[in-house]
Amino acid sequence: MIPLAGFAGLVVVLAWRSAWSRQLRRDPAFGASVLSVGGYILFMTYQNHPQPRYFTVVAVFSFFVIAMVAGALAGTRNSGGLERYATLNAETVGSFVVLLAALAAFFNSLSTYTYAAHPEYTLVPAAQQLTRYIDTHPNGKRLLVSISGDEITLITHLPTLCDDFGTQELVSKLQTYQPGWWATWNDIDAGTLEDLHNHYSLEQVASFPALDDPDRNVLVLFKLHPLPTGQVREPGKENLQIALPGDKIDIPID
Repeated sequence: MIPLAGFAGLVVVLAWRSAWSRQLRRDPAFGASVLSVGGYILFMTYQNHPQPRYFTVVAVFSFFVIAMVAGALAGTRNSGGLERYATLNAETVGSFVVLLAALAAFFNSLSTYTYAAHPEYTLVPAAQQLTRYIDTHPNGKRLLVSISGDEITLITHLPTLCDDFGTQELVSKLQTYQPGWWATWNDIDAGTLEDLHNHYSLEQVASFPALDDPDRNVLVLFKLHPLPTGQVREPGKENLQIALPGDKIDIPID
């Protein structure tokens, strides 16, 4: 639907001088929808967030754009001569947009039905295996830090903290809650590693296949080992964004 919304927007630009195009551009709902689609795609590009879930918001406003452009084209009414010819063209384009929208809705519905009829919830067994590993290999507090901690908690009820979102910085969370485990996807963010290194050394102990996103298809589990005698490393005195002598890290540090 998003490419179709782009096509509908192109039709509006090409018909810039027509009455229906001017009227549509004056509609605050149309302008807000176009800005929402363009702005959100720009934001996703800047943040490098290509995952399908981020397109949900864009899809909603794309429906608005398609419906408003098709309605404006189909509702065009003039009389006589060249104006009548232009009207027929506008109505034809409007019908074409509606037809494309119907076809896109049909094929997308078919894909959705296929996914629903043949589910592959690979995150569920990954979360279950991760929790089972933690329960059979005790290491400090039974508390996991992970960017996907909320999903893991929903699946297995394992207590978790998020290492990214929240009102409290990760270094402060670690000091307050003293978790025993950390899990990440595929690689390690250098900034997160620096925060962890303030209080812990890391030992990579297991990995679990999950999802089909090339950036999130392996869930990697680490033991967090507190520094001896409550030592706290200081980033200014050593580079905490690289693997340290006490670490065991086999995945890339990004």
